[in-house]
Amino acid sequence: MAARPPRPYRRSVAATIILRAFRVSTWREAAYLLLGFAVSIVAFVVLVTGLSIGLSLLITLVGIPVLVLTAVTARGLAWGERRRAALVLGQPLDGLYRRFAAPWKGNFWRNTRALASDRQIWKDLAWLAVLSLVGFAFGLVAIVLWPVTLYLLSYPLWWWFVPHAALAEFGDGVFADTWGWAALFGAGGLVGLALTPWILAGLAQGQARLARFFLAPGPDARVRELEQSRAAVVRTQEEERRRLERDLHDGVQARLVALSLDLGMARDKLAGGDTEAARGLLDEAHEEAKTTLAELRELVRGVHPAILADRGLDAALSALAARSPVPVTVEADVGRLPTAVESAAYFVVAEALANVAKHSDASRADVRARVLDGSLVVEVTDDGRGGARIGAGSGLLGLEDRVRALDGTLRVASPAGGPTILVAEVPCGS
Repeated sequence: MAARPPRPYRRSVAATIILRAFRVSTWREAAYLLLGFAVSIVAFVVLVTGLSIGLSLLITLVGIPVLVLTAVTARGLAWGERRRAALVLGQPLDGLYRRFAAPWKGNFWRNTRALASDRQIWKDLAWLAVLSLVGFAFGLVAIVLWPVTLYLLSYPLWWWFVPHAALAEFGDGVFADTWGWAALFGAGGLVGLALTPWILAGLAQGQARLARFFLAPGPDARVRELEQSRAAVVRTQEEERRRLERDLHDGVQARLVALSLDLGMARDKLAGGDTEAARGLLDEAHEEAKTTLAELRELVRGVHPAILADRGLDAALSALAARSPVPVTVEADVGRLPTAVESAAYFVVAEALANVAKHSDASRADVRARVLDGSLVVEVTDDGRGGARIGAGSGLLGLEDRVRALDGTLRVASPAGGPTILVAEVPCGS
């Protein structure tokens, strides 16, 4: 008769309840509540101070910068709250905002309107209002329950070593005057040791899920993000198609027509016996063919450079630097990356260096590429006059669309007088 396989070990319900206090997650939940208690005070001060001052001064327009500063501060606190949630949920929450430009950079009113129309900013403010109450109350429970539990649990030791008159009373004249009472209080501590972790776990889980409701993007936000990314891809591809059509029509096609005319005239000259004239026309046609071939190579490079496919991003960036009329220093050692990521980074650097050469009056530029936390980070810096920005009519807008299509971000810092710093971050994927 075959031996019965051993039953898997199952911890009893009582052991699960009692040992809950000794799990690492229990202390993470306690830390989450205690941190929430501290943040709730900061959130209350920010909301009450910022909103009261901003709204009271709104009629004078001075309140608008105060309200903007309050919103920006709320976003910063929300960033910390998303990371605090990892203590309970296991990982930080995602945040999904519209493209954000600091209101004090560029056009203040346009940036302020963009900030005010961001739905997530309002959800951040709502979360801080909820946290001011929930975080304070839940944190206060954690502050009270654990000390009381530990005090009761150790009460027999206190009763043994400390004079009885120095011990705290429990209510009006209620204190332990016998071993029986001391043991009863100690038993109460054991009950608290079993129940307190579960109570605080429920509070922490509830607060973390509330945070996820307010701070994490919902399904509708994800849909909007995908729609924007798709629109960016379509717009980028359409602009690329128009550029190719324009370059082919104005450049290569015109040269091919001229080449065809030269060859036709050379044929007529040969038929008429004028070999010298035919030779001259053939020489012109040969030069025209070489020029056309060079333009075709430039067009192919604009679609997907051969050096990028053959040798990777490091060599392609070095080639861009070598062709730049402005001296460029390249620091890149990223190895091979997904094709779409390499292509996006290449065109970001190509457009940035083209802008440096055409508009910046810079004497030098630096290109740096590295992989950080699963994302390719490309940084282009020049010492030019500054003033570059992402907007309508700017080539940087097309670059932003290209990067956003890969769930990346493009940031530009370019104060008047320089320097200009362009940073693109593109997730490398798996």
